[in-house]
Amino acid sequence: MALDVDVPPRLAERLNAASAARRWYPFDDRVIDWSVPLDGSWSYMPAGHSIFSGTDLLDGLDPEQRSFVERWEMTQLMRNIGHGEHLLNQGLLAMLWYVDPYDPSYRYLLHEVAEECQHMAMFNQWVRFNSDIETLGAGEESWAKTLGEFTEGLASKLPEAFWVNVLLFEFVGDDFNQAMRVGTGEGGRPLHPILAGIGVAHTAEEARHIAYARRWLEEGMAGVDAGQLAEIQGLADYGVQLVIDRRLLLPVRYGTQLEPYVSEAAFGEAMANVAERPASKATLAQLAKLVDFFAGLGVVSESAARRWVESGQLALRQTPG
Repeated sequence: MALDVDVPPRLAERLNAASAARRWYPFDDRVIDWSVPLDGSWSYMPAGHSIFSGTDLLDGLDPEQRSFVERWEMTQLMRNIGHGEHLLNQGLLAMLWYVDPYDPSYRYLLHEVAEECQHMAMFNQWVRFNSDIETLGAGEESWAKTLGEFTEGLASKLPEAFWVNVLLFEFVGDDFNQAMRVGTGEGGRPLHPILAGIGVAHTAEEARHIAYARRWLEEGMAGVDAGQLAEIQGLADYGVQLVIDRRLLLPVRYGTQLEPYVSEAAFGEAMANVAERPASKATLAQLAKLVDFFAGLGVVSESAARRWVESGQLALRQTPG
């Protein structure tokens, strides 16, 4: 089974050249200096993006304690963000069985796999660097194999649906990455330089990944049949609603290491009210940009888009027909 690549060869060649010329290898000291100590002089969550943002739960903590709580939260996220990159790579590698090796997209997809592997290694390095933090994972032992096989099948049989999922993860997550890149942490304190460097490396390379996914959808959606369109819209509608409901890129679970600083009840209340945190508005604004793009291509259903607008969940520029 040959897979039709809907990205023009000229764009794939440009992205190949850019991938070779502009790389952010995370273990190059000029990209990320991993020698900067972890201490209480830094913030470890970008401003407004902590589940504790906008609450007074950490106000009574001294700088060292507050830094620990933020570092705990960031390290949970770093462990789990890698799962998204892992699933993306499974989909990309599955596509390569069916893509013409003479098409320049074959090489580009390998560039993207290599970069996502480096991102996974970068996140894992942060987790291992914070060896005093007990990470909880995302229950991946119960869903990883099933979701991995689903992703591989989707990428090789209905790639437009695969790229929709990629954009929901990467485009929406770009707001968090950009906030890290800026380097301002909670309470106006400087974000730890390692995290700012991770933000720079991640956003720079993800920009190419997002451009490729968008172009595939722009070129490919016109060629899907009615059954394929229904499947794409079903997945897109579900994914968008999930982001709206969570207002989080990824959830975080309470751990016993937080007990001296934040009770489980207070943590649960903060999670329940995460829509009130400053970054939640930015997350929805970023999502609305993506849904506008989706709506123009028919990726989301008219009924879902109309519901999001009429309920005030998303402010879309395009009014559904």
